[in-house]
Amino acid sequence: MRPLILISFLWLVFYNVSSAEIIDLIKQGRLDEARQEVAAASTASRRDGTLLYYQAILEQDGIKSFQFLEAAFKAEVAPRFLEDDIYLMALYYLADGNLSKVASTAEAYLQRWESGRFRSEMQRLAAAAYARLDREESAKKLLNRLINENEGKQFGYAGKLDLAYQAYRKKNYVEAQNICRKLRQVEFDDVAAPALYLLSSYSIEQKRIDDAILYYNILREGFPHAVGRDDLIDRFGNFESVGSDRQAEEMTGTVYSVQVGVFSLKENAKKLADRMKQYGEKVEISDKIVSEKKYYVVYVGRFGSSQDAMSFKSRLEISENEAFQVVAR
Repeated sequence: MRPLILISFLWLVFYNVSSAEIIDLIKQGRLDEARQEVAAASTASRRDGTLLYYQAILEQDGIKSFQFLEAAFKAEVAPRFLEDDIYLMALYYLADGNLSKVASTAEAYLQRWESGRFRSEMQRLAAAAYARLDREESAKKLLNRLINENEGKQFGYAGKLDLAYQAYRKKNYVEAQNICRKLRQVEFDDVAAPALYLLSSYSIEQKRIDDAILYYNILREGFPHAVGRDDLIDRFGNFESVGSDRQAEEMTGTVYSVQVGVFSLKENAKKLADRMKQYGEKVEISDKIVSEKKYYVVYVGRFGSSQDAMSFKSRLEISENEAFQVVAR
């Protein structure tokens, strides 16, 4: 899999017939033949930087691949591949946990190529490394530059997401939440989904379980295969039951329901509501406005005590293999 990922960084123009043939083989997925061509060419010119670069992208072992990348850099790889070589080395340092090397490699790239093809990626890499090295101001400076250079674009939103995560690490929850509330509605899935995950996670940290479940349900509807859903479900299990004073509940007339879904489309809410009727409890759909956007919330049951509602919720979660929440109504 690694060779296929690395191949994506190659361009289509090459400096001689031999190079063109090798790249053509790689693009066709004929990797064994490409390796044979590289090996044959390498015997006469072992220190050729470009051939070493080819060996790096064809090598399946991560450490060996990095060694070839490093050797290619030292042997003066062809200029058209130099950016790719340095970017891939920065990624290796990140995977290896060498944050100082990530930062220095990314900064060196940014200084050499002011308009490089990987400028935005390198800005994010350097900012992430600085943040983990507790150099917050350096990280923010890079991210603000990234945002300004990519306003309204994917990398600009990604920079804002990184700022939110930094705020979250510093427990500046209000700042982080304000950023993520805006990002959760952008058109880019790899920004909107993490923003929803972080909103739910922030709410859990602040013990605001209703908000945590709300954002989880929005995430579940929009991004059913999003990474992190299982993590949120596990963390929901650490919350205790809401109010347990049965006498107070009876005096105030409070009723409890199990919130089983929050949807942006009413038809999706109706589908779930119809399915939930099989459990023999009353099913209702209510409107809810979140950040000026209407959502449809599905509730099951009307219980006189939170304990009864929690008992039903437990059975429902086992049956549906999902996380739900008891709410007072």
